[in-house]
Amino acid sequence: MSHVEELSEGCRVTGEEINRRILVVDDNVSIHHDFLKILQPSRGSEAMKQARASLFGEPDLVQTCDQFVVDYADQGATALGLVEAAGRGGNPYAMAFVDMRMPPGWDGLETIERLWRVDAELQVVICTAYSDQPWDEIRERIGRTDKLLILQKPFNSVEVLQLATALCRKWDLARNVAGQVTKLSHLVDERTAELRQANRQLTEFNEALMRTVASLEAAQTEILRQNGELERLASRDALTGCLNRRAFYARFEEAFAERREQGSELCCLMVDIDDFKRVNDEFGHAVGDQAIQAVADCLQSGVRLTDMMGRYGGEEFCLLFPRTALGEATVLAERLRARVAAEAGNRVRMASGMTLTVSIGVSTSAFGARAPLELIDQADKALYAAKESGRNCVMAMDVLVPGLNPSEQLELQVRRVTPRESPHLAI
Repeated sequence: MSHVEELSEGCRVTGEEINRRILVVDDNVSIHHDFLKILQPSRGSEAMKQARASLFGEPDLVQTCDQFVVDYADQGATALGLVEAAGRGGNPYAMAFVDMRMPPGWDGLETIERLWRVDAELQVVICTAYSDQPWDEIRERIGRTDKLLILQKPFNSVEVLQLATALCRKWDLARNVAGQVTKLSHLVDERTAELRQANRQLTEFNEALMRTVASLEAAQTEILRQNGELERLASRDALTGCLNRRAFYARFEEAFAERREQGSELCCLMVDIDDFKRVNDEFGHAVGDQAIQAVADCLQSGVRLTDMMGRYGGEEFCLLFPRTALGEATVLAERLRARVAAEAGNRVRMASGMTLTVSIGVSTSAFGARAPLELIDQADKALYAAKESGRNCVMAMDVLVPGLNPSEQLELQVRRVTPRESPHLAI
């Protein structure tokens, strides 16, 4: 590509408007005129135009380029004032040609340093003879930068035009990039703010959800508690707190089925408060209720953890002893009878000195009962015998023929467990 083509290519900006404001800083006024003739050819002399045509072989070359806006300063301090004013007016210079020697004021390097403090984006060309100051010294003072070039004197118009066009274009591209970066930064800030807002909303929603979950868990716990309470109320006798008849029979059926599967023995006790009608007649139903509660407390405090107890009727209780032989069951029954006789009357607050006793009938699944009701019926027969035998005693069903297998017994008999008092002790 020829010098003419290079210059023309450097002058084209494809219709885009770029900053063509240039500052020339030189103490020699004739240098100002030289830059004027190069950068603003319409103001140059006709002789200069002819000289250019003769030099490059093309008529009026520089007219093919857009003209630059050029300001001049003969000293560094004056240049600094122009750069400051341009910055305040929002119309900064794109580049500056700065002479290295400008006595008696600042030299070129100090001028450049001060200009960059005001406008860090200013592109600068140092105009100097190579002998003025070596490049190493300039770089050591200015530092490494891509905003500084050197134009060696004497310079020609092509170099000046190329530098002016290229550096003005570079300044414009840098400004556009900075604008894009600023725009992107604003977009990032906006997006970041949106994300922060979304995150705050998500955090608030999550906190609300956690509160809702906690409320649901608390409600579920309360529901389970209330269900448990309802189940307890539905299965418990309101007066004594022991199992009601329906719940006790359901447990009885489960224990009876387990006994059948495991082949273990199961004993049933029927307990009735002696002369309870007399208690109601003499003291009233309120005292009667306390009497029932007192007997129930004595029975419950005397049974084992594996045993079950239910209120079977008005003053009747049914007890179940799983995995218990008849002999052990009768011993336990006698202990319960004695406990009631010793303690129950004292627990009735509304009638001091009251005596309460119970009669107990005992039977075992070993006698061939095929259902819970059949076993209860056997214990009830033993209870009836205890009532007939004078009350306040324990009677147990037993085999009629000793030594014969219980399943082979055609009939059962009732055996007294509670020892009879001797006549002299009764006196």
